[in-house]
Amino acid sequence: MGAILAEMLAGRFTLLFTVGIAEEIRETVAERPHLSGRITSQDVQSLITSLDGIAEEIPRIPEPYPAVSRDRKDDFLIAHAVLGGADFLVSWDRDLLDLGAVDGVAIVDPPRFLAALRAAGADR
Repeated sequence: MGAILAEMLAGRFTLLFTVGIAEEIRETVAERPHLSGRITSQDVQSLITSLDGIAEEIPRIPEPYPAVSRDRKDDFLIAHAVLGGADFLVSWDRDLLDLGAVDGVAIVDPPRFLAALRAAGADR
């Protein structure tokens, strides 16, 4: 994931960010022992603050979200990606990846996203 953050910091793509995504980051780290044992809540907050400072903020869309994925919690991400005009939704979540694309938003894992950035000439 470090290579993708470097690409973002270099301005090679725009990260869309909403308050709900920050909450999901906090919850994911707190709920998964393999993450919470290595990443402090202060580190999580620092990351969120940094992302908030460089990302394009999109407003939170009110529920209910259209039912698209097997996991209803993922529909929040899909709705924001579609309405935010994203080209990609990047995730390791199999429920999202199995969709492939929704309304023109390609759903890819981090290595495929990085490959797409490089194929588009983003590393120049």
